[in-house]
Amino acid sequence: MNMSDFIVINDDLRTMQIPSSIVLLGVESDDDVNKIPFQMPQEYSGFDLSTFDARINYMNANGDGDVYVIEDLAVDGDDPSLMTFTWLVGRNACAYKGDTKFIVCLKKFADDDSGDVVQEFNTTVYSLPVLEGLETTEAVVQQNADIIEYLMNLMQQSGVVDPSNYYTKDQVDSLIPTVLPNPESLFINGVEYNGSEPVEVTIEAASEMQAIATGQLIHVADAVPQAVDDLSLYDGNGDPVAEASIAVTNKNLFRIDLLSDQVTSKGITFVKNSDGSITANGTSTGTYAMTSCNLDKNIFAVGQTFTVSTGKNAGFTYIQLMITYTDDSVDYIVSRNSARTFTISKEVASCVASIQITDSGVTVSNETVWPMLEVGSSASAFVVNVYSSMTFNGTTMPVLPAAIANLWSNSDDVANISMTYEADIMAGKIDAYAQANLISGQATGSLVAVHDGVRTVSIGLG
Repeated sequence: MNMSDFIVINDDLRTMQIPSSIVLLGVESDDDVNKIPFQMPQEYSGFDLSTFDARINYMNANGDGDVYVIEDLAVDGDDPSLMTFTWLVGRNACAYKGDTKFIVCLKKFADDDSGDVVQEFNTTVYSLPVLEGLETTEAVVQQNADIIEYLMNLMQQSGVVDPSNYYTKDQVDSLIPTVLPNPESLFINGVEYNGSEPVEVTIEAASEMQAIATGQLIHVADAVPQAVDDLSLYDGNGDPVAEASIAVTNKNLFRIDLLSDQVTSKGITFVKNSDGSITANGTSTGTYAMTSCNLDKNIFAVGQTFTVSTGKNAGFTYIQLMITYTDDSVDYIVSRNSARTFTISKEVASCVASIQITDSGVTVSNETVWPMLEVGSSASAFVVNVYSSMTFNGTTMPVLPAAIANLWSNSDDVANISMTYEADIMAGKIDAYAQANLISGQATGSLVAVHDGVRTVSIGLG
């Protein structure tokens, strides 16, 4: 195979180069027909990656995550400094049209039976499209292979093509169940809900679970204060960092707490209100009247998607993020009267966040902005930011604000964080979903579990 046909993983930047020959992941409902080749260095920072277990972590266009275990990782026979492997793309990755995101993850486990991960290598996030398909009742027949097998046996036994040995269409239809067993069925207190309709029940918290998250920025949904059980910091070589600065916020990453209570800039007075909103009044006497603050650059993890919003739909005042990258290039992210979503593609050196008005001669009267910067691809209701920081030395665990929490390190020598998050929730399918999505409820009281009838379990306070 020509090298230009491989997705090539870069040694230093953990990025991938996708060749022009690879333009899509597949079509909706494709299953094990597209094999995507990868090539990567055999060594990273002096470590032999051929001794690691490899996998593809992916999330389809519906947001459903899954893992493909790589079975053919091998050192290139022509160039022992390189390794190759393939991803045989399955149905889950092509279940929905749209972009399927993926990374390559290599893990090395302890030599004992503990199953502990001692080293881990990850690429940043990339995506390939899945084209629209047309799944018909054939999908139901495929999942009821016993009927097909019976028909085939009848044909083989007869030795001839005899119509009397076939079921009629009506007979086949009668044999196919109208509701198939749901692979995402939910068990609550021993009762199975097959997903044929939404179910809402109130249950008591029953078992303790632990969810583990890693990355430069860790984003936890429905955080419980004091729920961080263990935290470890690592540098770019994967070595532990003994002490570093840790920052924690709620959902809102905009540093409203750093904005002045009142600023008059070029004829416009910006006042910070008690609810965290900013109100502008006056007539601008020059261009770019503003109030501004600096955001922690380390929140902008490469590959992470963010949304900035103003909470309004009319007016002249807007939010601007001036993001400067380590290669000295600059992006200006602007949200005026609608939300703006963006993804970080390279390392950030600094970010200045401002609330401003562009033109001279503009008059505004009680124009209010609700500054919001959050992880994800959609804007949610405004909350005033909650920010705290500490010097972490491996002992006292940081406290997560309730509802939504973000945790990162402001020390540049910290490249990766591993956090164990503990909470009391149900066992079984809820545990699996919670571990995948870091969703939990409070340690005491009740939870409400809602199954949407397809494949998603939502957990909230009852």
